[in-house]
Amino acid sequence: MGVAISRYSDISSNELLERFCSSEIICPNDPFWNQLLAFNIQLPNNTDEQLIFDSSTETLLQKFLQNNLQTGNLGSLVQVFITRATELLASPNSDNVMLAWQTFNALFVIRAVSKYLVEIVPEYELCRHLDVNAARAANGHLDIIEVDSTPPHGRVTPESQGSPETPSPIAAPPMVEPPASPKLMGGESRVEMLIDALIGLIIDVPVTDNTYYLHLECINTILVLMSVYMFAGVHGQTRLVETSLIYRTLFQGRYGMHAPLLVKTLLVNLCNMAPAPPSMFGTGSGDSILVNLASGLWRMLTLGSGSRPTIYSQPPLERAELLERLRREHGVANQSCLLLLALANHCMTQGNLYRNALLCCEDAAETSSTTPQRDSNSAAQTTPPRIDMAALHKALCATAGCEHSTLLLYLMLHSCKAYKRHVSNVAHVENLIVPILQVLYNAPDSNSHHIYMSLIVLLILTEDDSLIKSVHQIMLKNLTWYTERSISEISLGGLMVLVVVRALQYNMARVRDKYLHTNCLAAIANMSCEFRNLHPYVAQRIVSLFETLTKRRSRLCSEIEGGDINTLELPHHAEEKTEEIMDHIAVLDEVIRMLLEIINSCLTHQLSSNLNLVYALLHKRHLFQHQQHQHHHHIAQNIEMVIGYFSTRLQRVQEGAGGDLGVTEVLQCIKKGAEQWSSDRLKKFPDLKFRYVEEERPEEFFTPYVWGLVSSCGGVYWASECGARAVGDLLGC
Repeated sequence: MGVAISRYSDISSNELLERFCSSEIICPNDPFWNQLLAFNIQLPNNTDEQLIFDSSTETLLQKFLQNNLQTGNLGSLVQVFITRATELLASPNSDNVMLAWQTFNALFVIRAVSKYLVEIVPEYELCRHLDVNAARAANGHLDIIEVDSTPPHGRVTPESQGSPETPSPIAAPPMVEPPASPKLMGGESRVEMLIDALIGLIIDVPVTDNTYYLHLECINTILVLMSVYMFAGVHGQTRLVETSLIYRTLFQGRYGMHAPLLVKTLLVNLCNMAPAPPSMFGTGSGDSILVNLASGLWRMLTLGSGSRPTIYSQPPLERAELLERLRREHGVANQSCLLLLALANHCMTQGNLYRNALLCCEDAAETSSTTPQRDSNSAAQTTPPRIDMAALHKALCATAGCEHSTLLLYLMLHSCKAYKRHVSNVAHVENLIVPILQVLYNAPDSNSHHIYMSLIVLLILTEDDSLIKSVHQIMLKNLTWYTERSISEISLGGLMVLVVVRALQYNMARVRDKYLHTNCLAAIANMSCEFRNLHPYVAQRIVSLFETLTKRRSRLCSEIEGGDINTLELPHHAEEKTEEIMDHIAVLDEVIRMLLEIINSCLTHQLSSNLNLVYALLHKRHLFQHQQHQHHHHIAQNIEMVIGYFSTRLQRVQEGAGGDLGVTEVLQCIKKGAEQWSSDRLKKFPDLKFRYVEEERPEEFFTPYVWGLVSSCGGVYWASECGARAVGDLLGC
């Protein structure tokens, strides 16, 4: 491209790029590559910049598409990259800035071209473009492609019980499946060689200021290659993962042996949260590489990497700012998280070594020996990676408000015993829980998947008996983000109940998603036996929710009994409306029953520690009269007994005082009554304990979801209409 590219508009007229895309055959050892790779360009930082970049390269890439199968120039460039990567790996100084710069530039062009091909052609055509050999093209014929005859397997759509509603499969026209594994004559395909080099660089080259953007480009290139999954529906490929050379290379090839090392490296990248270096290659303003190197060196000498701000040293105030700063200031950490999710959420039921390594990783701080894990698909044994769980926990706490971090947090809490053990024993668990609560509090600004995953995280946390005790001992002050009411101080446990009740009310009023309200109630129910010293406002909101739902139920029952629905002109319309109302009443009955069970559980186990809840019940005692809830009488009788006991005591005290009692006097009376109260008089019910169970085929939900996150939270932007359509198809939009 020349020494510098100051504007994207310069790309379309660049002579070196025109040669690369032309019908001229350029062999890997041609001096041309040294000229082409001596450029400095600013990477697209958002969708708008990506759109400008795509527009500037469109004409060149169309010429490339016409000519490359005859020239093999992309394959030659891949070979140049592999040579540079090999030199960098073999160099005693892997921090060689000039070599890292050339390797980065070669990879940037490969990624840009591959991204275009992924959107335009099916995966097998992408592999053909990568595998065309320039030398054979020069002799006038293309490489022979070996065809894998293994028949693809069909997909089965499961019932959705442990995850949000599964998007419908993408309709696609019938087609003949393409060759699954194009290979160069006499050896492995260039796709395999490229992936091998990318993984080698990620694992073996340390992340420094001089190699930071090379690491970022390696991760992004793997994501681009894997993104063929996103465009499978667009290209009519219904069984892509089973026939894809890229996926079989990653998940079934020899690279699986490196899964623990790759997973560990990506986790370490996330833990380190290394800040992006100052303006150097890849982020410069178009100056020469020497100018940028000198500028970067001076900044490193005067500031040092430890002096640059991070989300640890300067936490963002808003969630939107958090995601933007992660992309801009911590690109390697952000993309490492997304690549982990992509690797762990494909081929989930087929012995995925990346997923196994992630979920079986152990805490480096623990002294117990590491137990080798045997791969179910081979006789090989792999040693689970040892990770600094404290550092991982710090990173997840700092980024928990971002949707992709929430998903990784879910994976670790649900399936990684070492991480769950660490969370159970960690101090300041509020650092993890409060960001999750903020997502739920801002439910109208969050998508349903993020709300759902946040609720599941809370549900999993409330399964821990020690945690549900400790959250009521942690006091929080100055919650500026909670704006509904000024609360000077509240326990973490009280805040959890308050926010989840609010999310439940929002769901019941607007969304009416059964999965959401089930998980809300399950989380509160798990905590109910350990409620302690609930804030007056929390107690009031619990009873207020019960009142709102019982009134809504009564109103709906009156509509049906009053005959208003049957006055519609079309009988079948009336029948449909009646069924809809009856379904809603059934949901209300379920929620009301659960609320009664939650209140009953608290009174049975912790009455003396929850005087404010008793006060709130007495204040709304008419809601709990027998005739108000005959269909739940067996659950509510304990609540009636408690209300009756304290009402009698209050009446006697009030009569003795000769007038109404103030709040303080009522609470004092409740306190004395609680000291004499015996829970033995209450009917015993089983303890409320709920556990989240993942659906039988989780990939039906999680795999498309992950690619939606790669698109929305990542640093690779699909700005084209084809890209937008692919993401929309995956998410069922």
